[in-house]
Amino acid sequence: MHDEQEQTPVTAPETGEADSAAAEFEELIQGRCKQPFQQRVQKILEGRLRTLRQENEALRRQAEEQRRYETGCVERLAREAEDIRRLYGDFDWQQEMRDPAFGRLIAAGVDGRTAYEAVHHRELLAQAMRYAARRDREQYSRAVASSARRIPENGGGSTAVTRTDPKALTSEELSDIRRRVQRGEKIRF
Repeated sequence: MHDEQEQTPVTAPETGEADSAAAEFEELIQGRCKQPFQQRVQKILEGRLRTLRQENEALRRQAEEQRRYETGCVERLAREAEDIRRLYGDFDWQQEMRDPAFGRLIAAGVDGRTAYEAVHHRELLAQAMRYAARRDREQYSRAVASSARRIPENGGGSTAVTRTDPKALTSEELSDIRRRVQRGEKIRF
């Protein structure tokens, strides 16, 4: 039964009706409804402006806090710079702040030394390894020179090996014997 009834499609108002409605609305807002309409529009505008002012104020405060925080981080870094320079002679905080990774660490509240070490860890590790190798070479050279200058005691130039069977020697003792032989020492069992 429902299908038997003819349904009329809903269509948009014709252009003439739309123009008529617009004209009627215009007559109302210019005539007897003018003041309530203007008050309503004014209230809507004031509400939107108030919201915009509040958002602007919040953004201004946030930007000011961020600026103060960043200034504090930079001031803290400038105070730490001399201590960091004592450890790492080439430290220049202004130059380091040009590196985005360093700047992000400082802005996050990380102290200057830790930030520098984090950003330059590979370079610092390589430098430390070169220093350790150079120091070991120097110590070895001094030890060799010192033993060459030593006066042989009791007419012998070597220390005695206490075991008579080489099979019983530990790997450390064998390594020590090899080093002594390389220096020219004669070993006897």
